[in-house]
Amino acid sequence: MDETLVYTDLDALSNQVPDLIEQKKYTEAEAVCVKLMEQYPEQIDGLHRYAELYEARGELQKAADYYYRTAEFADKTEGFGKESADFFRKKAKQLSG
Repeated sequence: MDETLVYTDLDALSNQVPDLIEQKKYTEAEAVCVKLMEQYPEQIDGLHRYAELYEARGELQKAADYYYRTAEFADKTEGFGKESADFFRKKAKQLSG
């Protein structure tokens, strides 16, 4: 069975967010997060990228909330290991103090 990774529109959209954050283009990054949530609500990317955006902006409570939501999504969705959910939960706890 060939398990070649396929680079999708979702990947392209999702990967824009960290690049925009690095460039401190937070408004553009947020617009991409909105698109992710609208176009791919069944995927984890929108929640995760919002968490990263709020963390970069210094809005740590909002970031923690989104990391918790990301962890819950990972818990409920097939294909995510316990490690993924635990990572997001740990990140949320660190940010919420």
